[in-house]
Amino acid sequence: MTASRTRPERLWHRPFRRSDRRCAAPEGQAARLPALAGGPLRPARPHPPVDRPRAVTEPDRAAPSRLTLADGTALTLRPAGPADRAAALAMHLRCSPASLRLRYHGPVRDAGRYLDHLLDARRGHSLAATAADGRIVALGHLMWDDDEAELAVLVEDAWQRRGLGPALLRQLSAAARAAGVTTVYAVTHASNTGLITAMRRLAAPLDFRAEDGTLVITATLAADEPASCVRPGR
Repeated sequence: MTASRTRPERLWHRPFRRSDRRCAAPEGQAARLPALAGGPLRPARPHPPVDRPRAVTEPDRAAPSRLTLADGTALTLRPAGPADRAAALAMHLRCSPASLRLRYHGPVRDAGRYLDHLLDARRGHSLAATAADGRIVALGHLMWDDDEAELAVLVEDAWQRRGLGPALLRQLSAAARAAGVTTVYAVTHASNTGLITAMRRLAAPLDFRAEDGTLVITATLAADEPASCVRPGR
């Protein structure tokens, strides 16, 4: 999910918002990856919390799409919602503690309770990658944060390093552009090279900012797609 100064088990109860606390390097300069372990970085002045649920309508009605991995394995990418809670929870139970820690920045003690928030269409747009037997093997989330959106991906261990993460990020970024959002970001640990590599594959300008081992990767997307998603107030 996201980084927070609260206890790890509370991460999903109060999601990270860039509008609450932005990570910034000294003198307003972006931190470079090779220097992430260097001197301390300071957070910018906090902003008032913002929590405005927004709805993405068109992707939720879109037909599932086919994804073929490099080894020829065929998967289905489709919108995910509250009805997928049980299958999403089962996927979490198949993930290793290390994978869950990288995704959620702490121990996962009650994933079902947190999935209620992640799969809520009022707060964002979720995608599921399903295998031939219907099992969910990866989840991606696009969570609205004022005029930006947060990206997050969890891939089951047995399906990692096969291109699923980048594929989900590309689809979610396209949904953000279609909704008129051109700034997306991911929050992770500075050691999460898998997500860093996946973000680089978006072929968009990236900004890396770090604080206390937490890395915020911001991508500026090209606003070149027709608006097919509707969000209240836009």
